[in-house]
Amino acid sequence: MIHGEWKTALIDIDVDADLSPEVDLGRPYDTVVIVCPALAVSATVGLMVAEKSGGTYQDLYLVKSDGTNVQILSSAYTAVVFTWVVPIGGFQFIKVKLSADQTGADKTFRVMGVRS
Repeated sequence: MIHGEWKTALIDIDVDADLSPEVDLGRPYDTVVIVCPALAVSATVGLMVAEKSGGTYQDLYLVKSDGTNVQILSSAYTAVVFTWVVPIGGFQFIKVKLSADQTGADKTFRVMGVRS
């Protein structure tokens, strides 16, 4: 297994209370490991991906075995910290997206790309 370095995806509530800025994983990866912090407001966590730095970001979906698409989202949570492993299909540039604006302190997510 090849893995990158841990990077920070900071949700700065004074800038954008539900979306991190672009995170460059350093190279394309199959999977990203995300350490999710406790939140002030219950939310799901999702990922947005882009083909290039500064590119157009879109929500990440997975095609299920029955041919339907499903957006890749965590369960809604608040006061827990957990680690989440997400297939990203070869993307290098990501953003962490929450379903609800956060209050109080900034939220620091840690991300690392992984590939076979």
